[in-house]
Amino acid sequence: MALPSKISDAECANELEMQYILEDSLTSRYNALARREEQLYCPNKRCSKLLILDPVEGITKGKCPSCKGPFCSQCRVPWHTGRNCDKFQKEEKDRENDIRVKLLAENRKWKNCPHCNSLVEKVDGCMHITCRCKEQFCYACGETWSERHWNC
Repeated sequence: MALPSKISDAECANELEMQYILEDSLTSRYNALARREEQLYCPNKRCSKLLILDPVEGITKGKCPSCKGPFCSQCRVPWHTGRNCDKFQKEEKDRENDIRVKLLAENRKWKNCPHCNSLVEKVDGCMHITCRCKEQFCYACGETWSERHWNC
């Protein structure tokens, strides 16, 4: 028969504290669901505490009680100073689309024109490219075309 292991007071206190934190978190979630409040995690990277929002029409700026950081309850991001939610969301969507195009260009090995920065795809032929802006450049190195580009 094995004797039970001894637990220090500190370990016991830590265990009880964890149980209290978990119970408190579950109680908060249950109460929020019962009152139909919204839940979100603090969008500030150094915090991420679970927050319970009591939605008030027209008010989107909140302040995390833990880290004191401002956030937008509608967009669920740190506060976007100087932009309303519609403008912020449009800019974010545009930024995401730009990232998608850049990834596609990388995957397909497209190049940018050194003059107008347009994306160019070489389907076949030599490395001497003439862009729609009439700039001539080397597809291999991306520099303006010259006679030395025959061996890039």
